[in-house]
This record gives sequence, structure tokens and C-alpha cells, in this order.
Amino acid sequence: MNSLEAKYDNGEVFYKPTSTEQTPATHEQIHDSWKGNQFNFKESDINIDGLREPQLGGLFSSLGYLRKSSKEAATVVMPTGTGKTETIISLVIAGKFERTLLIVPTDALREQTKNKFVELGLLRPLCLVNDDFLNPRIAIIKGAARSVEEIKYLEQASIIIATVASLTIFTDVALKYLSGICSNLIVDEAHHVQAEKWLRVKSYFNAKSIFQFTATPYRSDGKRLDGQIIYSYSIEKAQKDGYFKPIDFYPIREFDENKVDEKIAEKAVSLLKSDLINGFEHILMARVKTIQRASEIFKLYEKYKDLNPVVIHSTSKNKKKTLDDIRNGKHKIIVCVNMLGEGFDLPELKIAALHDTHKGINITLQFTGRFTRTKHNLGNAKFIANTADQKVNSALQDLYKEDSDWNKLIREVGEAKLHDEVNYQDFKKEFDLSSTHLLDLGISPKISTVIYRTQDLEWNPGNFIKAIDKNCFLVDKTINEDQTLLMFSVKTYNKVSWAISEELMDITWDLYIVYFNKTEKLLFIHSSGQDTIINKLAKVIANHPLRVSGDISFRAMHGIKRLKLQNVGLNKNNKDLRFMMFTGTDTKEAIPEIESKRARKSNIFAKGFEDGKAVTIGCSYKGKIWSMSSDSLDKWVEWCNHIGSKINDNNIDTNNILKTAMHSAHIQTFPLNLSVLSIEWPLSLLNRYFSNSKIIIDGIDEYNLNDCELEITPGIKSGSAIEFYLCTPNNKYEFKYHLLKDGYFKIETAKKISLQLSEKNKIRLDEYFCDNEPSIFLSDTSYIEGGTRFYCDENYNNPIALSNIEAWKWENIDLSKESQKAEKRKDSIQYYTINKIMNSYDLIFDDDDSGESADIVAMKVIDDFNVAIDFYHCKYCKKSDKPSSRVDDIYQVTGQAIKSIKWAKSSDEIFKHLIHRDILRKKRTGGSRLEKGTLEDLHAFFKRASLSAIKNSFFIVQPAISLKNISIDVRDVLGGAENYIRDATGSALKIIVSQ
Repeated sequence: MNSLEAKYDNGEVFYKPTSTEQTPATHEQIHDSWKGNQFNFKESDINIDGLREPQLGGLFSSLGYLRKSSKEAATVVMPTGTGKTETIISLVIAGKFERTLLIVPTDALREQTKNKFVELGLLRPLCLVNDDFLNPRIAIIKGAARSVEEIKYLEQASIIIATVASLTIFTDVALKYLSGICSNLIVDEAHHVQAEKWLRVKSYFNAKSIFQFTATPYRSDGKRLDGQIIYSYSIEKAQKDGYFKPIDFYPIREFDENKVDEKIAEKAVSLLKSDLINGFEHILMARVKTIQRASEIFKLYEKYKDLNPVVIHSTSKNKKKTLDDIRNGKHKIIVCVNMLGEGFDLPELKIAALHDTHKGINITLQFTGRFTRTKHNLGNAKFIANTADQKVNSALQDLYKEDSDWNKLIREVGEAKLHDEVNYQDFKKEFDLSSTHLLDLGISPKISTVIYRTQDLEWNPGNFIKAIDKNCFLVDKTINEDQTLLMFSVKTYNKVSWAISEELMDITWDLYIVYFNKTEKLLFIHSSGQDTIINKLAKVIANHPLRVSGDISFRAMHGIKRLKLQNVGLNKNNKDLRFMMFTGTDTKEAIPEIESKRARKSNIFAKGFEDGKAVTIGCSYKGKIWSMSSDSLDKWVEWCNHIGSKINDNNIDTNNILKTAMHSAHIQTFPLNLSVLSIEWPLSLLNRYFSNSKIIIDGIDEYNLNDCELEITPGIKSGSAIEFYLCTPNNKYEFKYHLLKDGYFKIETAKKISLQLSEKNKIRLDEYFCDNEPSIFLSDTSYIEGGTRFYCDENYNNPIALSNIEAWKWENIDLSKESQKAEKRKDSIQYYTINKIMNSYDLIFDDDDSGESADIVAMKVIDDFNVAIDFYHCKYCKKSDKPSSRVDDIYQVTGQAIKSIKWAKSSDEIFKHLIHRDILRKKRTGGSRLEKGTLEDLHAFFKRASLSAIKNSFFIVQPAISLKNISIDVRDVLGGAENYIRDATGSALKIIVSQ
């Protein structure tokens, strides 16, 4: 009897009768044939064909799980190539599932799975089922369903196969009906199930048996699979048992980004041609991350006409035909964006040219699985990548080392990830997991808390239910007794404010987290919504809790340096004016009110630096403490512990906290009593766009921002306008900075200069500056942004300690020559400094020029856990002057040291900067900027730095200053810079002068 096929508006039904059938069997007859016959659990060995070890392991574990009462989803982990689809078919038949919904991620995998299921895959050839087992009726869903009538045809089917894209456009009525007619749910490629769209579909099957099959039980977005891992077959065992082809890694080591792609392509094509000559019908895939990159890379391959290269991505025309041609071997080179979609099974894919590496280890493991599939007459998998690419995720760095063993590393990383997932499930077991999914939602609470002191160490988290209001409905809860943590979520229905009718309701979902620090006897409570039940919650959980409030709350601000007040709220002792709010420059007016006791603090929010890191902190008199960030649950607990130690510190005087805070004032003229030190790019540019941005002059000349800098002549400035300059490698361009009334300002230039932030985001630089103010640093550590000066009442100009100053002899050095330049002037300050420190560092880099991070960047390994990256800033002495103690000689170099703190934040950013600068120097002069070490050494150092603690020091080298004659004025300026650098980075400033 021929195959039967029926088409419907949103799907199709297929049936392949067996040779003994006279008439097509119904769904009920098919299921009866499965129930009335025994599945043959035959294991393959040398002489017998049957199920492989991982297939039997996954099958037995799944069948055993059916006997348990648990309704938690069961996850089966089987590495790529071990026969996952055949295991799914076996589970459906051996488990005698009445009607199964099988969800797959892509159309391609839906078709592939249908073609296997329609004749039970390899179950008949392997004699796992006899002729009395009838083939299943297969339905595939291809579109939306708004009503039950549209999908009534699914009742004919034994197996229903659908993509999540189709099911997410089902109405709730249609989904409810679908779940009602299905006995089981199976999800293939289950690492997708945590996506929001999948969660909606799965929620209708919570009462059914759910099985999740995947090669990678972890996601790169931080969200976890729900459910329990019931079986996992290790990558190590898959390699030993021959289910994985070995991986040969061919590294390319190229630091010049303009040459990388060509070298990868040449190596990959060379390997492909060699394999073809040796009789291996291999196919090469060039992996890129965007469609634009695909077009660029295809140009490198299209010259190999004999290999018939093709490019394929989401917008490609005739995509189905192209995929069919690839399967049929018509194309030996494929340029592809990311991968070819889940389930694209092509063992001939054996050569991977990684023009763009993946961002995370999870997707990398999935990708490698495409190339390690086994088949007769195929060779090993081959991967080609640039080992000089520092942009890879730290988890990938071992893979992209020149001598890496990918077989070992893929195994170790995969096992480590699986181990992490199992450990997380063990962690979850410490909670009360009955009917909860909270820990599977990727919880990232706002960093905030209310704190209660407790009388003893007793807590009763189960009592929380007594605190929930009548109009709230408990949705989920979980308790971890060992960690003294409680979490629960509630749903509340509220009438909308714009209608009287109660038919229209707003639904809000809120999360509560309670943490008890027994050491400090503090109870921390976080609420994502309003705090109406927090007091009640504390009372039912702890014995006689006392809410931390009043001035004690503001202890949380202790230890934060350069506290920049964003807003200050005060409660006044005045019947006509009870509350006042101060923001921006007005915040300085709040402090006298507090000091004179005419008002008390109500709420304060501020930014600052703690332990050399930027932080935000908010405190209210009523006891709420918060930060403007969200983080994971464990980071919230860590933050609570840090805040709690301050709250219990009775030595903290909250009256002193605001005395050291920064104030702000609008200015219309530049301060006559302060010297300008330097000018720096806007923070918004430094934090988001810096490395990838370009300066464009007159629409023609382009410069990377790494090669440009803002410069201002240091010294006292007068009036309402000053000049500063944009310096490029070839020129400098003048800008005018005008101070106006009421904090307004204007920046302009006569030159047409643009800032390109991204491919589609270009703006005139002077316009950008008017919305994103550069920072002008002053000699008292205050700074100007826009028309506002930010300053501290506290005197930061403490003279720098003489112990921080070192004097050198400077023999045979012309102190008027600062830079060694490309010709290596031996009588220059920079040359002498490099040679003086040569034996103290592993690497030394000459970064002198516009856009420099410092004149000299020196690096060394301290020990197994720490590295040092130090920045040396050099300045010359005027030809006519001798070493003395002139303040003018230190203004500019001090400003340069302050500007360079931006490089202390990220080893990745300074590495990219140094590599870019070295490539540019080589193009211009043919020489390297490295004074000690090689480019390979630099690369190795920063790979190590990414896994180490980085210690920074900043050095000012100014032989124009004489140690024996140094004045207090000079030491004050240097001391102010030292304080600023220490507060902002936690690093030291050291001074090198003349004797």
C-alpha cells in the first residue's frame, strides 16, 4: 500500500503502512499494536547490530523515570552523534506513548524528524520491533491555530511534530486543546526550552510527562533548563567509543586584522584540497557572525571556482535548494552566518574556518558537534582560527591557544559545564522545590533591601504565608534552610485607575527575598514592588525584629570616596514646609541645613568610588538601602553582607559622611585660583564606544579614537571661554569651550569633524560634546563638566609624601628632550627611563604619541595570581631651565596621569589599544613599539592577565623638579592627583624627579 498524505490549512498528516496492511490503520489500532508487542532492547556489539550504549542508557533512564511520581521535566544529555533521534523514537514506541507532541526548534529539523519517524527510523533494520508494530501516523504543524476546529485533524496522529514558532502563535484555547489530546511532551534540542516562547507552550503540559533531549544542557544567556538531568553520556566516553571524530586544530597567529581572514581562508582551502586528494569527500564551512561579514568573506573564497563556494544566511534566496545542493555535495565551500540550523545533519562537514569566533563556550560546543559526526570514509574534523584574537570569551581562551588539544579541551569544558549544571541541581535541592520554578527563571533582583535587627538566631521562614495580603495570591515559593534564604512571588489584582468597573484589572507580579545573616543578627528583606507587607513579613519570620532606620541607615555610605550627590531629600522642622528635595548643583544647599540641625536627612542617592570601583548607593531615613543595579541572587546576598557590616559598625559617624561629599556649582567663568591640568573624553564615550569609534576630518581622513586625544594648555584660565584641541597623529584642531549662564555651555569648532560611534551612528563632534560633556580636571582634584564644577569641601591637596618620590641622576641626558621618538634618541628622558626600568619588567611598550595611554607601559608577572601593568608619564624641562620646583612643570604631566586611569579598568581594553598602536607604528615606520618582549609575549601576558588580579601603578617622570628643592605647592598638586587616582582606582601614584 502506498504512503498516505493529507494536507490541511496549517499542517499535514503522513502515514506509511507496513507491507501487511490491507487498509490504513487508525491511530487507535497503531497504539494497540505498540501495546500488544514487546520492544526488543537489543544492545549492539561486535557481531550484533542494536542500540548503542548511550541510546540504551537514555532509554532505560527515561522509562524508569515514568515509574516515578515526579512531574518535573526529565533531561537526557547525549552528545552530538550518539543517536539522540533514534533514542526518542525508541522511547515513544517502548514507552507505548498514546499521542506525543514533539517540539523541535527549526523547520529543517521538523522535516528531518518526520522523515525518520514515519518508518520508525532504524528500529526495523535493527530488529528492535517486529512486523506487528505499525508505523505511526505523523502530523506536522506549520502554522497558527485560533480555534479547536482548525486542529481537529491532529486526533488522527500518533506523533505531532511542531516548531516553537508555530506553537507560539496558537491561541490559548488551541494550546489547551492540544495539551489535552497529548499524553506526553518531548522537546528536542532542549537548550532552547528556557526561551520565553517555549515556556508558554510547556506550561500547558506541566501535568504530563515531559522529556528534554539535548547535547548541551546549558545556555549562554545565563538562564537554566528546568527539570532534572536523569541521564548523561559523557563527551569523554563518546570520544573513546568512537562517536566523535577527533579534532585537529590549525592555528593562525596574525595580529594585523586586515590580514587575518585571508590567512584563515588560505589555510582552510589548503586543508580541504588535501583531504579531497586523499579521498575524503569533506566540506568546508566558513563561519561568520553577520550577513555583512558573510558577503566580505565570500569574496575570499569565490575565486576557488572548482570548489563551487556558496554563501547562505537567513535572507538567502532559494535557501531550500541551496541546502539540498549542499547535502548532495555540489558545494565544497559554504560561507555561513553562525550555523546551518539545529538538526542539520551532514557528516561531510569536516573543516571549520572560524573567521568570527563564538562569544560563549556553550555555542562553541554545539558548533564543534557539527564537525565531529562519524561516517565511513571520512577523516578527522579540522578547525582553523586566529590564536591572536583577544576578543574571545575567557572560557574559550584555552581553546584558542596555539598548542591547544581541542579533543581534550572540548571534553573537559563539556564535562565541567555538565558538572556545574548537576551542582546547581544539588544546590536547588537545598530549597523546598515543591511546585516551584523560581530558580529556573534567571532571577536578577534589583539591589535593594530593608534591614531588621533580631533578638536571637531563630527564624521561621515558613510563616511568611501569614504576611501575604488578602488581595495577593501566592504564585511560587522556595526555602533554603542551610543558606537561610526565602524567596516567594505573589500576584496582585488591582482596579485600573481610569475606570470604575471592576471588570478591568491590572495584574502585578512581585518577588520577595528574605535573607538572615545569623553572624550579624540581621534580617534583609527585598521587595520588587511596594513595601506594604515587609514589616509584617519580618514579624512573622523573626522574633521581635527591630527595623534599622534613622541615621543608622546612612552608615551604608561610609567608605565611599568622592561621593557625588545626585539628590538629597530633607525633612524640615517647619509646619509650612515639611519636605525639601535638592538635585544637581542645589545639593550643596542641603548640607548646611543638616549641620545646623534645621533639617534631617530623608533620602540620599549618590555615586562614588569604593575599593577603587565605581558604585552607586541610596539610603532613606525609613531604612531602605539600594543601588542602581541588578544582579544574581548570590551577588545580592554578598552585597547585603557588605552593607550589614557597616550597619553594625558603631564607630561610623553619619554626620561625617556628607562632609566629604562632592558638591557642584554652576560657573560662568573659569576659576582664577585653580590651574587646569587636562581635558578628557566624555564618560559616555569612554564607557561604551571608545575602542570602536572613529574621528573623521572633512569627511576624508579617518582616525581610530585610540590614536586621538583631547589636549588643553595647562595653567590658570580666565574669562568665560577657553581653547582645547583634538590631536590626531597628523594634526591638531581647535575647539572653543564657552561657559554661559545657569550651567549652560557651548562647544564649537570651525572645522568639519565627525565622530562615528558605529556604522550607522555618526554625529558632528562639537554637537556630541554639547550633549556629552568632556571633563576638565583642575589642580585641587575638582573637575568641570559642561557649565558645572564638581568639588569637595574636604582638602584633597595634602602634600604627597616624600617617600613616594624617587630621585634619579639623569647623567648624559638632555632634559629638554622628552621623547625617544622612532630614532631612539639615547639622550632623551623616555629612553633613559626605559633602560632604567628594563630589568624590573617582563614587557615594556613605548606608547608615546597622540592617543597614548602613557609614554611607557610596563608589565610583569608578580606571581601565579597577580600581574602588574604600570603607566609611566614623562615630561621635559625647558632648555633654559635647570631642575628646581616650578609648579608649571607638573601641571600637564599630572593631568596626563589622571587621564590614564581609564586604562586601569580593563585588561582587554588596554590590550586592544596596545595591539592597535603597534600595528599602526609598523605600517608607518616598519618598527615595533615593544622595547622589551615580542608581540607573542604581549599576547601571552594578557591572556594570563585575564585570569589574574591586576595591580596598577602610575608614575610621573619629571626631571625638571629637584627633590632637594621641591616646594609644598608642587607637593600639594601631586598629592591631590595621588588622592584622586587612589580613590578612583585603588592604585598608587609615584613620582620620579631629579636629585
